[in-house]
Amino acid sequence: RASSCITPPLSSAAGMATTDDNLWPVAYNGLSGELDGSKVNTFTRGKCIRLSDGEEMVTPKSFLLKAEGKTEITPSDQSNWKKLIEVRDNSERTRNLQHIIDSGLLSPTDKGLRRRRRMSSTDYSTSAKVRRSKTSATSVGPEHSEESGNLHTLLKDLTRALKSSSYGCTADQQTAMKKWRSDGRILKQNSDVTVRPELTIGVVGRTGVGKSSLLNAIIKEPNLLPVSSHKACTSVAIKIRSSSKVGGKYSACIDFLTRKEWQEELKSLCDDIANYGQLESGSLSSRRPPDRESKKIRDIAVGKLKAVYGDSAVDKSYKELKKTPMMVDAFQNESREYIEAPTSGDLGEQLNKFVVPLSSAASGGVEWWPLVNSISIFIPTCEFLPEGVVLVDLPGKGDANTARAAVTEDILKECDWVWIVCPMTRTTSDITFVDQIDDELRRQLSLDGQTHELVVICTMTDLLTKNDVPTEIQSFNLLEQAAGKTMQKKKILVAKARNKWAKAEIERECQEHARESAGTGESRGHTTKVFTVSANDYYELSRAAESTLQPEPVNPQLYDTVDDTEIPDLQHYLQGAGSAALQEKVQRDKTASQLLAKEMHLSLADKGTQDSQKRLVVKQKFDTDLVSVTKSDTENIIEDFKGTVHGADCFGKLQTMLDEGIKLAVENAKSEVTRWAKLNVHTYRAVCLRFGEFRGTRDEPISFNSDLARPIIYKLSQVWEEVFSTTDGKIHQLAQKALQTLKDKFDERVTHFRQLLSTGFDISGERLNPAKMRADRLIKNSSQTLRKIVCEERKDTHREVKHAIQVELKKAYHKCGEQKGQGTLERMKSIMNDSVTEGTPLPKVFEAAKQSLMKHCNGITERISVELSRFGEEISSAVSFQHLWTSPDDARSIAKSTTDIQEIVSKLLQL
Repeated sequence: RASSCITPPLSSAAGMATTDDNLWPVAYNGLSGELDGSKVNTFTRGKCIRLSDGEEMVTPKSFLLKAEGKTEITPSDQSNWKKLIEVRDNSERTRNLQHIIDSGLLSPTDKGLRRRRRMSSTDYSTSAKVRRSKTSATSVGPEHSEESGNLHTLLKDLTRALKSSSYGCTADQQTAMKKWRSDGRILKQNSDVTVRPELTIGVVGRTGVGKSSLLNAIIKEPNLLPVSSHKACTSVAIKIRSSSKVGGKYSACIDFLTRKEWQEELKSLCDDIANYGQLESGSLSSRRPPDRESKKIRDIAVGKLKAVYGDSAVDKSYKELKKTPMMVDAFQNESREYIEAPTSGDLGEQLNKFVVPLSSAASGGVEWWPLVNSISIFIPTCEFLPEGVVLVDLPGKGDANTARAAVTEDILKECDWVWIVCPMTRTTSDITFVDQIDDELRRQLSLDGQTHELVVICTMTDLLTKNDVPTEIQSFNLLEQAAGKTMQKKKILVAKARNKWAKAEIERECQEHARESAGTGESRGHTTKVFTVSANDYYELSRAAESTLQPEPVNPQLYDTVDDTEIPDLQHYLQGAGSAALQEKVQRDKTASQLLAKEMHLSLADKGTQDSQKRLVVKQKFDTDLVSVTKSDTENIIEDFKGTVHGADCFGKLQTMLDEGIKLAVENAKSEVTRWAKLNVHTYRAVCLRFGEFRGTRDEPISFNSDLARPIIYKLSQVWEEVFSTTDGKIHQLAQKALQTLKDKFDERVTHFRQLLSTGFDISGERLNPAKMRADRLIKNSSQTLRKIVCEERKDTHREVKHAIQVELKKAYHKCGEQKGQGTLERMKSIMNDSVTEGTPLPKVFEAAKQSLMKHCNGITERISVELSRFGEEISSAVSFQHLWTSPDDARSIAKSTTDIQEIVSKLLQL
């Protein structure tokens, strides 16, 4: 592409070094201008930069020094320079990239949505520090901005003052100042008025249920996401967020597959076409012609290849296509594309070619959708989408491309909430609500803990036929209510009654399913919120309400008021969620900051200890009676925790159910292999070529790995909530108990130390209050960290079963994919049957699943133990005790040099 932002590395023939040591910046703010009248044209991955006014080559270092007027490059400069880009002054895409990076919405070093992150529920497109703290760089509302702004300003002043006041202090005092500055810096980051807590909401549902239309209606942008009345329009994960930093424009970041990921899919697509040819010729099966599903699989593959390589691609082999130039090269720009538009409709038009197959005329002969991995959309500040809230339009699970499937899986795992979307027409039919969700997705949401506060959205409620009206609503006295009303009013009355019935029915089904999943007959506090909405009528009626701006006539399908569509109710619900998260964050930041201020105030106000001999002995007693003993207490408590968590009531119970589940899985394995053989040979082979995971043309994905894991997951689900709940689960309880025990032990040691000081050294016990303040602050932080660990590991652990099965069967899948000729289906069945039964006393595939899950449980124990150890080390550090062995002269010196700090601390305490 002519406007490409990032150039490929120079070849060795050009004589340029291409090592990582020579990589330089992506978006260095001072580099997009001129240098002595020469405009920067290209950065390379080598040592040199080419200037557009000639062949002169200069090193990045000399260029940057001259551009910035510096004498040397500092380590902090180098740490921010990770990649190289081509900078063109007149390049629109370069300006878009720079605009998005400068706004803080994307980090220059971010690789995009496909990069998996360990920490939970954070955004892919923010900087690393913000990502780790689960916040997003956006503006807060006026209701909290003043309080947050004051707190942030004070903390900023505090960290600056601590840095300048540490000079001339003793070593222990400098250590305390450094630690306070570190804590203050973290609190300053969190309290920044441009940082809001991030709330990620995944929107899931079967194909064609109206997820994209729903999201468009919520944010009141009907033309943003592509919609269609006759085909699915979302094949990739699309994130939507609002921000005041996008300058009133609409922008998007398209994240492409890597070259390796595309080549893997390319091979599968070529195999799909080749398999269909063998079916037609009869070389794979004597049955002719191929069935409809085989033809659809082949048509999907043909469509993708033609979009990327042109019409001639169908006649080429995989090796030939690898060497064939693409019609669009998504890989030369580090697999990313940035677009910008003044309106949502304009951005939506530009997004079409990245999301859905288009006609050649509509796309100009260029289509990108087969190469897209995920998309992030940024819209101007929207009252219906609070800043910090991220809506994710998730495609169906079981994507034919493993990279896109992995992205969907990771985002789903990291969602704070999951909204389930289903059409009202199916909800009122004989199909139950629970049956409308993929079996695997339903189990996954339950194990992830996403069903505690379930939100269900029934769409298309403006469609009303006799078949959509359940007989149960006859008891609602509709005839009396309908007397004297027009036919349209009667329809609305019936629709509202149907919606009321549907809400009650869905809530009942969800409660029953929660009890069945728990295996205890109890729903353990599950709640369900149901909305019955109509996006179509909301658009029409909203235009009617804004008739002064858009005077064209409106034509709602059913309802006559905007409120009847329930879209406003959903918008208010979303606004409330964002506001609650922000209010909780502001209060948490304020509490933590004031605890730090109290600790500092008491410590800095201390007058010191006069007797030098006392100071020496107190320091020795601190090391022996507090630090060493606390370290020993920590080790003992961690050992007790490990023993208890692996006992019969926690991981022991989990292992018991795991063994029962594996026994069932072994018994069912052969019947599953037999059931798979009912698939046509083309589909069976397509599943194997994708390592057991394939959606194809079916509404529900095919997953051999999930089929084998299902009995194990079923058994584990019966104790999962009891073990992993973040409210009353065993792991959470044991971890919090160990943390509190460690805090109680420390309090006992401090009390003993207090008595020793007051009786043996005539030192007031009040001087130990800073240590108490510090311990109170640290235990709050550690408690939150432990809860986050359990929440993350809850979602990771059960996925280990399916993953281990897939890894163990990869060789078998590969072998099945190589089968050709007559009898292919029988040979594939034989290979899979041998693979799931091989090994004694336990088949290898299930032994691998067992070992993987238990290994992961051990990993949970270690993560919690590390946090407990860190807490024990922090509370017993000298930070809150160093004033006890400080001389009066040093104390006066500190008081004099920290006057500004004490003033800031006083202001923090007054907030």
